[in-house]
Amino acid sequence: MKLINLYLIFSLVILSNAVGQTKRSTAHEYRNDIYKFAVKIPGDWKLYGQIQNDTSQHRAIADWGLPLTHSELENADIENSISITAYKRTGINSLAQLIEVDKKRTNPATTSFETNGTNDNSLIISTSTNGLKYKGKSYYIFKNGIGYVVNFMATPGTYDKNIAMFERFYKNIKYE
Repeated sequence: MKLINLYLIFSLVILSNAVGQTKRSTAHEYRNDIYKFAVKIPGDWKLYGQIQNDTSQHRAIADWGLPLTHSELENADIENSISITAYKRTGINSLAQLIEVDKKRTNPATTSFETNGTNDNSLIISTSTNGLKYKGKSYYIFKNGIGYVVNFMATPGTYDKNIAMFERFYKNIKYE
């Protein structure tokens, strides 16, 4: 019995240390040297996918999940996403071409784009998939022959709660 109690105490100490370390995680820099961008990522974001150099599609992708945000509208905790897609293609030589390539990735029957009004390199996106609605924002940057799409996607009930975080993220990206 003493051995079992000792094992349980030992396990709880290890578990509490692991949880404590997760809570104290700090920001780190995400960098792609091939597509020439870097950005600080908060420690509580999850990297869900990355392609450093897709040689067939001539692109790089990094995709993060944000901490859960409660939505009263959807009555659920929702994980929004932020991604950076970088293109180095012969068919993308301007900001306008980059925007057109990005729009062609979507289904025009379920996705609409609105101009932001104050910024000509961003679009507000509304889309639906399998009956679920999403709202997002994308920034488009063309620099040194590379096109960047910085995207935020949320539900209607979490968009306003996380858009400021996305704007700070966007402003802190370094393009080399």
